[in-house]
Amino acid sequence: MSLALHDLLLCCRGLEHDKATERKKEAENFRRLLRSPAVLQELDCASLAKAKVSKQLTWDNVFRFLQHYVQKEMESIQSSRSNVTATTLAIRQKKMAEVCSLIKYFIRYANKRGPRLNCSELLKHVTEVLQSSHCCTAYGENYSSILLKDILTVRKYWCDISQKQWQSLHLGLFGSYRGISIPFFERKSYCLAAAEQPE
Repeated sequence: MSLALHDLLLCCRGLEHDKATERKKEAENFRRLLRSPAVLQELDCASLAKAKVSKQLTWDNVFRFLQHYVQKEMESIQSSRSNVTATTLAIRQKKMAEVCSLIKYFIRYANKRGPRLNCSELLKHVTEVLQSSHCCTAYGENYSSILLKDILTVRKYWCDISQKQWQSLHLGLFGSYRGISIPFFERKSYCLAAAEQPE
């Protein structure tokens, strides 16, 4: 493993630290490392060769660390008192926004040169957050944005999402949001269904 990826691996492990202050510090370091051309190049190369080099750090591996980070932050919020002052609530909301911002930042950095992240794992994480009452309360708006802007607008992912997953999204997620216009989703679902029909 290169020095660049080794530094990123240490940072990813720091995102799982039990102390919130340590996680915050590593989150800032994570952004800095992702801006490094060397890190991007190494991750791209490792991700392309992942079938041959299983021990290398790939985009998908990094995403799994981030999922643990989101879970840690969610557990921290759930363990906090519900009856708090307006100042404490504002700090908590800012913290939730920072978590979502990091996830968005990572996904867009990973996929800006073409889809690098595994669609199935990405979609699974997003839907799990949106289907969880606690997580959806904290992250719902931002994760809905990720779903609409960073998954459903990527052409490659249209082919990677199975018809069953499209139906699950439509019934389980979009069906629960009244008043939301989803012509984009309905159009893609219809096209995929038509494509699967035998000639």
